[in-house]
Formats: sequence, C-alpha cells, structure tokens
Amino acid sequence: MMTQNINTGELFASLDNTTSELVQLISSFSETQINEIPPAGSWTPAQVAEHVTKSNIGIIRSLQKDGRLSSRAADAGVEELKKTFLDFDKKLKSPEFILPTQDIYQKKSVINDLETSITQLKELSRRAKLFEMISHPIFGEVTKLELLHFVIYHTQRHIHQLKNIFAIYNTEVKSKLRNLVAFMHVSLDGFVANTRGEMDWITIDDEVFKDAIMLADNADIALFGRVTYQMMESYWPTVLSNNSSTELELKHAKWMENISKIVFSETLENVKWNNTRLIKNHIPQEIIKLKQHPGKNIMIFGSPRLTHSFIQWDLIDEYRININPVILGGGMPLFNIHNRIDLKLVATKMFRSGVAGLHYKTR
Repeated sequence: MMTQNINTGELFASLDNTTSELVQLISSFSETQINEIPPAGSWTPAQVAEHVTKSNIGIIRSLQKDGRLSSRAADAGVEELKKTFLDFDKKLKSPEFILPTQDIYQKKSVINDLETSITQLKELSRRAKLFEMISHPIFGEVTKLELLHFVIYHTQRHIHQLKNIFAIYNTEVKSKLRNLVAFMHVSLDGFVANTRGEMDWITIDDEVFKDAIMLADNADIALFGRVTYQMMESYWPTVLSNNSSTELELKHAKWMENISKIVFSETLENVKWNNTRLIKNHIPQEIIKLKQHPGKNIMIFGSPRLTHSFIQWDLIDEYRININPVILGGGMPLFNIHNRIDLKLVATKMFRSGVAGLHYKTR
C-alpha cells in the first residue's frame, strides 16, 4: 500500500535548499578554478556540475514516464539511498551516460545548464505523481518519490566534494602564480609548420574551432611572437566587417579584438591593434610580473620561436597540443630543447576529423 502521510512540503523545501546551495558553491569558483583538477585528482568543479546536470536530466525523463501504483511504501528505499550517497568515505562509480565529457568549460554556460535542469526538475516534481512506481535503468523498480530523494542525496554528496575542493583552493598560498598555457597545432611527426612555413595542413573544422574558442575563453591575456602577431592582426579585424563570416568566426574575432594582447619583438617599433602592448626585452621578468597579477590564464598562440624561448626559461605551465593526422617530413619543430621535461597528462580529446587534443601540465 502507498504511504499517505509523507510530508512533501519538507521534501520540496529540502530540494530547493540543496540545489540552491550547489549553484552558489559552483558560482564561488573563479573562471580558472572551475576548470582546475584538484590536487587530489578526481573531477574539476565544472565536470561535477555537468555530471549533476546530466543526472538531473535523467531524473526529469523518469518523472515524465507513466507509472503504476506501488505495492509497497513509496518511501521504502529512501533510507538505503541516504546511507549509500551520504557515505562520503565510500567511492561510487558513476554510470557512463552521466559522466562529464569535456575538460574545459565556460563558467557561465555550466551554471546556466545546471540552473535550467534544476528549474525543470523542481517544476516537474510538483506536478508528478510521486507515489507511482517506474522501472529505472539504474535503480530498477523505484518510486518517483524515491528518485527525488536520490536527487537530494546525490546533490549533497557533490556539495561535500566541492566544499573540499574549495577549501583546498582557498588555503593555498595567495600569491600563487596563474598559468601560462601554450596552444599549438602540430603534425604527427612534431612540426608546427612545413619547410616553407605553411600551415595549410592544420585541421580547423567547427568542432576543433569550438574547442579552441572554449579554451581561449579561459584566458584574459594573449601572447604572440612577431610573425604570428602580424598574421593575426592582418586577418581577425577583417572578419568583423566581412558579411560572409560565420558565427564562430565573429565570436572569436570579437574576443581577439578585445582581449589584452602582448607581442614580443626586438624589431617592431610600434603596434596598433586594439589592446596591444609591445615588449622588446626583459621577457622572463615581464612574464613573471604578468603571472603575479590575478586573473585568468595567460595563453601563447602558435609563435613557435617564442614558445621555444619560454620553454628554455621554464615559463610554460600547460601545453594544449592538437595533433593533426598528417606527417610533414620536416619544418619548424614544436620542441627545440636539450633537457628532459616531465609532464602530467591531464586530458585527451579525440575529434571526428582525426585530430587528437592533448592537455599536459608541467607542474
């Protein structure tokens, strides 16, 4: 028989409070922190948010199903759910279909998606017949009431996880330097340009381009060598006035126009592109000064010779390398070093075009 004296008011209040706390906690991470892997490993805050969003969407679909009258108490499984998901010492394996799929996210987009799933879930829960029983791919025979309790306990579990991550970030030394990220397209045999300096072999389809835009959104300073800077300066401003420019091109062109840009060159006398500064000497000291200022990542785009110097000076913290499905046989190498550098593989991503995206950290 159905349990008739369940206080759904308390249930909905708990759902409201728990989901609100999660959103506030996710919002408390900076744009950089939300994509940083905690020192203890596991997911980034953004990946936790995507995971919870996917889980919420799955519960929404379950609540929309036609159910049947339960032959047992509708809350019979609640205590077991609570015991399982609030045991923070026990590691649980997430179903594959709600695993996070990316390693770099835009904070605003992550929060919007999470809030949308929460709003839909709360609205539907107040209309759903919570005492109905349905068949669920993970829980088997379960009532809709029990699924709402799962949402609460599952969310509380990840709130606990995020609080631990937040505590780690905020007990670190306040003067922690922000990261300098080198972003480069490379051939399978390790070259960034062929023997003629050409880069027409690089794959830039919509999927690769979107990934690069998301990566760029996590930076607020762009660094260039002279050659790359002049190439960018001659192209991206024209995109803004070109009627045939795509939405993605326009988005990145606006980002390029507005971001703080620094070009390193001993031969250039001046720079005219909007928000651009020229640095001619004392480069390592200037980079260290930049790192000490609060903000997002600092990103070097292409600029292989400048990258070689940065590697020599031990200034690069992360490598974002897109390996293209082509062998050039010669040209400008990505690395021109003589000493070993140990790296930590953070993430990999395979694109449909055959490009392999690699994310490494140096420390």
